[in-house]
Amino acid sequence: MSTDDILAAIEQAAIAVPGVTDLYRARPTVASAVSAVRDLASNDAPLRIVVDEDVLRVVIGTDGYRPAPEVARAVHDVALTTAAEHGLSLTRVDVRVARVG
Repeated sequence: MSTDDILAAIEQAAIAVPGVTDLYRARPTVASAVSAVRDLASNDAPLRIVVDEDVLRVVIGTDGYRPAPEVARAVHDVALTTAAEHGLSLTRVDVRVARVG
């Protein structure tokens, strides 16, 4: 399974967390910028989460009903679990809340 496939699985798991309404493109880095250009060239939808070396970055919007820190923690946990299930080793998962319902 490719890294892009694993990130897509993590994206699916993150958006399914109760309280998450949106995923936003994580802060651009050199690696994610190259990936975005490659995705545009291949007509694939660009992934909204980013992995730089062994750090996963996720940016979410929440519905405002469930407390944002609780939602962020749940996204962190599901992202870490999904990555491990697919053999992606991470040292850190950064979840940032960009919008609260």
